[in-house]
Amino acid sequence: MTAAIGRRAVFGLTGAALAVGAGGGAIVATRQDSEPPPPAPGLPQTVEFHGIHQAGIATPAPGHLLLTAYDVPGTASKAAMGKLFRAWTAAARAITQGTKVPGDPTIAVDGQPAALTVTIGIGRGLLGRLGLEVPAALAELPEFPGDVIEERFSGGDLVVQLCGDDPMVLAGADRVLRRSAGAVVRPRWQQAGFQGMAARRDGRSTRNLMGQVDGTNNVSTSDKARGGPVWVDAAEPAWMTGGSYLVVRRIRMLLDSWERLAVPAQERVIGRHKLSGAPLGSQQEADPVDLDAKGADGTPLIPVNSHVRLSTPGKGEEMLRRGFSYRAGVLPDGSSDEGLLFLAYVKDPRTSFVPVQKRLAAHDALNDFTRTTGSALFAMLPGVQNINDWYGKSLLG
Repeated sequence: MTAAIGRRAVFGLTGAALAVGAGGGAIVATRQDSEPPPPAPGLPQTVEFHGIHQAGIATPAPGHLLLTAYDVPGTASKAAMGKLFRAWTAAARAITQGTKVPGDPTIAVDGQPAALTVTIGIGRGLLGRLGLEVPAALAELPEFPGDVIEERFSGGDLVVQLCGDDPMVLAGADRVLRRSAGAVVRPRWQQAGFQGMAARRDGRSTRNLMGQVDGTNNVSTSDKARGGPVWVDAAEPAWMTGGSYLVVRRIRMLLDSWERLAVPAQERVIGRHKLSGAPLGSQQEADPVDLDAKGADGTPLIPVNSHVRLSTPGKGEEMLRRGFSYRAGVLPDGSSDEGLLFLAYVKDPRTSFVPVQKRLAAHDALNDFTRTTGSALFAMLPGVQNINDWYGKSLLG
């Protein structure tokens, strides 16, 4: 006896109710190949594209990241960049809403964009070559002690941040945008990251590859807010109003060394309990960090060189932090290249990221277990507000 069934229903088993008869055998599928699979419970499938800010910043952090920096070879022109940004706008508007782009077989095959967002930024060097005003906040990041920066993971004229809950959709979106750019740009580096999906579905903070809860006490903002620590609200220059600045740091974790530490020692390095994520001396992850708390011997409960103490922002130092784990394989010496892709969205890197990072570089106990191998800074453009708008129109239009 044979039964007709789509290949996806046999091998994926997603959304299908299969019944196998004890006497040999009927298989019944309740979903046909032509039907899209049901969305994952609790996760949005479509993120609004238009707005005063680009999606992918205040948007709740998704499960996957694909971050690509591009160089613009040869002589850059405003006309060429305008054409590129209009092409990217049209493509991004379509693929983020689940519309298939002509000639592309990989996006929205199932009709679900899986919360895809496309976020575009521009580097200091390209602005200078175009003869455009370079924002003072886009100053080169200083060299921080302990960094081992590699050019293959750093810099760039443009950046495209793709976020979503399906890495297959991100891969297809990357192909769409690269093809629509043509020869105008050349990929410089690309990094892929991920977060734990089970924790996200439950509304909990995810963990990084060290096993630590990551992302606690983050800045809260919305895609409707016009000020605060994330959004540029002063017209200096005017084309950045509604935008933000993105600091990218590729942080390799020395996990072999880290895992040799006993858990209590790991907790003193971080300043939080490993299981609960609570600050040392507290019970809950969301409990305030009490930097004045003392132990029975009079020493600070949260060590003076702990990561939590040194990274706690002072006034004006707040950052919207987005961390994604990465795994890039095994190095020639047999160690693994894996760690954290740290993204910080800020109103001004000079007054937020830089002072915090200087403290960490000088005193953080976590420095013994990490190496920063990549670094970049971009001006993330304001949002595309309507069907007649496009990325960078206020800059190039």
